[in-house]
Parts: sequence; structure tokens; C-alpha cells
Amino acid sequence: MKIPSNATLKKYGLSEQEYRVRWLIQGEKCPICLRSDAPLVIDHEHVRNWKKMPPEERKLYVRGIICNWCNRWIVGRGARPHLLINGADYLLEYEERKPK
Repeated sequence: MKIPSNATLKKYGLSEQEYRVRWLIQGEKCPICLRSDAPLVIDHEHVRNWKKMPPEERKLYVRGIICNWCNRWIVGRGARPHLLINGADYLLEYEERKPK
């Protein structure tokens, strides 16, 4: 795991220790794809006036540490929980009926 720069940590209101603890709690892997060897990003909710918030308030909107791929293609595309659940159900239904 590569620790982000001090500027990046400050941007999200995290200390290096808080970052390390979050990573450990997640099992030292991306909680979505379960990879542990991919480039990482700090994932946060895009809320109104986030850039104007003090760092200690920004920290409240940090969802976790995920890989760059999952951030860009799964979480970062305006995904909402119900859409991801519906998408998973759709793919699982196909997996059950596809030819073996």
C-alpha cells in the first residue's frame, strides 16, 4: 500500500494513521473487486460545497479506500446503491440461465 501525499490526506481530512486504519479495516484490499495490488484512491461522496468544507467535515464524506478502476468505472459513474443491486441481480439472473 502506498500512502497518499500529505496534501492528498489533508484534502480529505485524514491523517496517515486514519488512512492506514481504514485500509486495515477493509482487509487491505479494495472492498469492491477485492484486489490488493491495484493503485488506490480515497473515495468520497460528491456533496454540495465539499471543496469549501473544512477538512474535518470532508472526512465525514470519505466512504473508503478503493482501487482506481472501481472508483472510475463502478462507483464514480453516478452509481447509486439500488442501481448496483439491480445490475447485480440482472447479471446473476443471466448466469443462472446461460448455457453451461
